[in-house]
Amino acid sequence: MKYGAAIAMTKYFAKRSIEDSSFKHFEDTFEEGEISNVVWMDAKMIASYARFGDVVVFDTIFGTNKEKWAVGTFVGFNHLREIVVFGAALMCDQNIESFEWVFAKFLEAHGDKKPITIFTDQDPAIGAALKIQMYEEEKEFEDAFLFLMEKVNGESNTLDGESNTLDGDSNTMDGESSTWLKFIYKSKEKWAYCIMKDAHTLGIRSTQISESFNSKLKVYLNCKLDVCRFMEQFDRILEEIREKEITSEYDMRRKTSTLKSNMPIFRGVSNLYTTKVFELFQTEVELSVLAHIECLEGNSYTVGKSAFDNEATCKSRQVVWIRESQMVSCSCKKFERVGILCWHALKVLDREDIKVIPTRYILNRWARAAKNNTVVGVEGRRVIEDPMLDVRNRKADMVRMITPICDEAANNEEDTHFVRNEFLEFQRKYKEYKEKKKGGDGTLATEHALHLKKKNGGDRRSKRIPSCIEKNKRAKKARNKTISTSQDSLR
Repeated sequence: MKYGAAIAMTKYFAKRSIEDSSFKHFEDTFEEGEISNVVWMDAKMIASYARFGDVVVFDTIFGTNKEKWAVGTFVGFNHLREIVVFGAALMCDQNIESFEWVFAKFLEAHGDKKPITIFTDQDPAIGAALKIQMYEEEKEFEDAFLFLMEKVNGESNTLDGESNTLDGDSNTMDGESSTWLKFIYKSKEKWAYCIMKDAHTLGIRSTQISESFNSKLKVYLNCKLDVCRFMEQFDRILEEIREKEITSEYDMRRKTSTLKSNMPIFRGVSNLYTTKVFELFQTEVELSVLAHIECLEGNSYTVGKSAFDNEATCKSRQVVWIRESQMVSCSCKKFERVGILCWHALKVLDREDIKVIPTRYILNRWARAAKNNTVVGVEGRRVIEDPMLDVRNRKADMVRMITPICDEAANNEEDTHFVRNEFLEFQRKYKEYKEKKKGGDGTLATEHALHLKKKNGGDRRSKRIPSCIEKNKRAKKARNKTISTSQDSLR
């Protein structure tokens, strides 16, 4: 990065650090002192990651700035199943060392909290960097690292239905295509939805999150933007996403979830889950009503679709229920993947006359109150997500106090005149209060300042120095006045 651009970015980060006490930024420099990589995140990103950072999507996009640097973004799902940003990075190149540094600083800012699952593209440099910085153990790395597939992992991602095999002959293609296809087949556990049964993905498929966020970036960013303009536009994108989140949060709190049935299990979770997640839960309950259940030995059950269901093509699943510990486990692993109980498990709970979902199966990340908890930063301080929130709240309190007075006084001209005069008097007193506060010594400080001003004859430089033309005009006017006075005296 050029010297001027680096100075502009440093000033921007300094300004944000003053506005936001939890704002974090890191710069990686060359031996010559030039910036090579940058990572930054504000208080909102830090708080969002603390609550919803179990699944992260990391992707890069080009053509967004004049420096031709790649922009790396860490995004995910919030409790409303909407996009939330966890951090951002600018990288001059995409080698292992750059990604390794970016991931290291990302974890450092978030207190070394690792995501359960991270989606990336098929760049081998990203995989190598993740293995070094985030997941040192091989098993942990293999479970957490998944691919973002643009076309393979679409609606046909089940490949051979629900089996664990791929149909087709991978040797029918030659050259690079055949090599790529063999690589994809070998790593099918990282992208094939039908095989990723144990992966905690929250239901994320393909590149739905990264593509949605990248489309917003492409609208506001282009290759002609300098660093300052890039940061301004990036903040505008974040503001747009957060305004949508606030609107959705307001709608969720203002409205109650619509119950499709009066079943007790619905009433128990309707006020706990967010609206979108509750809709998914209701769908699972509806499927459980049509399901067929068969009791096996011990605490095991076999649950499948009923023969009366025209779409009964899904294979049966085995469910284990332990009454003593209120634990239920299904072979489909939907709760482990998405975080809500599947219809197989719900059918068993209904069979066991369980009308209330055990609390362990209601994840806080899908709850309405998911953002009610306080987030503590790395330094041990409370993370204030909106630094201007207290200012707006105080302003709103004062407006609520003044508005009723104005509404009542506006009905009468005499009352309006009285209130206006009182406000003007209050404004004068408030200015005096501010002056005393600035002086730091009350009335004495103000009087002392006035005394010094009189003693020095005031500030002579406070007035504008007249020009030569103005001086000549004043002299001419004075001469004319003198002549007229002398003529009057002669008369």
